[in-house]
Parts: sequence; C-alpha cells; structure tokens
Amino acid sequence: MTEPDDSPWPGDEPDEQLHSPTTEPEQEEVNALRAALAERDGLLEAERTASRQLVERLREALLATEPDVEPELVTGETLEEVEASFVQARALVQRVRERVSREAPIAVPAGAPGRAGLAPRTAFEKIRAGLTER
Repeated sequence: MTEPDDSPWPGDEPDEQLHSPTTEPEQEEVNALRAALAERDGLLEAERTASRQLVERLREALLATEPDVEPELVTGETLEEVEASFVQARALVQRVRERVSREAPIAVPAGAPGRAGLAPRTAFEKIRAGLTER
C-alpha cells in the first residue's frame, strides 16, 4: 500500500483570479467543503493506520500458529498479501521437513550396547565363568 502524494494535481494550482468566490455565500460554501475534505482526510488516515495495525496483528497471529516459519518470509501490506505469503512460507517449511525426513539416517540408539548376560556374582562363579570361556 503506497502513501498518497500530498502534492496537487498538475494544473491544480489555485488560481485566485479564476476560481475566487465572488459572494459571501460562495466563500462559506468553499470553506465548508474544505473543512469536510480535511475531516475526510483525517478519517482516511485513521482508517489506514487501523488497517496497518490489523495487518500486523494478523501476521503475528499467523506466525504464532507456525513457529517454524521465519518471520521474514511473511510479508505484505494487505490482509490478502500476508495470508498468501504465509501459505507459501508454510509450504516451504513443509517441503524442508519432508526432505530432511527422507535424508535422515536410520536411528541408532546412543550409548554402549546392552550386555549379553548377567555377570557372575561370587568368586566361585567368576572362576567357573572364566574357565568355561577358554
């Protein structure tokens, strides 16, 4: 969303000689119209500010639902743009997850391998176990 240009339109420069109200009622009407225009401009700016805040709140809410999505990937100045970029970012995260799961090696348990049997407890059992292994 681009900000409006506050400069007058080409050829829109006030020419007091050509457009100057000739009577008091015309001057009052011009002043009333200018006041109404200024009020509308204020309302328009307030709506733009509210819209930007809503877009930012939507972006934050979407990012909170999917913490793996990088915030830099979700951009846009309108609700539709933010939603579309979020869908693309979420699809990217899903593709990365799938690729990583396909490339992941077979899980090997950590630590030392389990022992084959119980070790003898008494000295006599230890001697017997040692002689039978030979």
